[in-house]
Amino acid sequence: MSDAVLILDDIAKHYDQGQRRIEVLDGVSCRVAAGEVVALIGPSGTGKSTLLHIAGLLEHPDRGRIVIDGQEASGVPDRRATRLRRNRLGFVYQFHHLLPEFTALENVAMPLRIQGQPRARTRRAAAAMLEELGLAERIDHLPAQLSGGEQQRVAIARALVHRPSLLLADEPTGNLDEHTADRVMDLLIEQVRRHSVAALIATHNPQLAARADRILRLHEGHLETST
Repeated sequence: MSDAVLILDDIAKHYDQGQRRIEVLDGVSCRVAAGEVVALIGPSGTGKSTLLHIAGLLEHPDRGRIVIDGQEASGVPDRRATRLRRNRLGFVYQFHHLLPEFTALENVAMPLRIQGQPRARTRRAAAAMLEELGLAERIDHLPAQLSGGEQQRVAIARALVHRPSLLLADEPTGNLDEHTADRVMDLLIEQVRRHSVAALIATHNPQLAARADRILRLHEGHLETST
């Protein structure tokens, strides 16, 4: 896949529990292209979050190669990994992790502020991103004043405001009711398409996974294409 934004090649990861060695990932390889939504499914404990953490440079694999947006990311120093996460990656989790003392606008602007962009520019970009996600009337609300679905949409806006190449989402609708989950997933996929982001989304929900371009299933440390 020539336009692959994420390349994982022969990724292996294990954990030690006392005298027991647990093989979580064993030779996992995959590609995700710009504008493509790939769903990652599998029961709890199969390593979905671990794979996302490795792709997001939050954990080191025992073996394997990681390439993000054409840049070799395997075993890079912490400072360079931080720079790649800050500039190239966006993260969405099951729980929104919004800062409670900041408004929706301030939460979304945070990645741009961390990049050192001017305050006025970050506020304009954050407001535009919130408007794209249907939250123009909520920009001055604190997280506690927003519904669960609105909070997760703010989290999506925060993950995408700096125009990352790769979006990694771990159960992004797992804490929402069915109707709200459908709406949030629709918006997430729409944004991925609009901004040509590569998206790897872990989910337990087969209906939501079915909306992806491809489905990958983790089973006993290996990836299988699910039909």
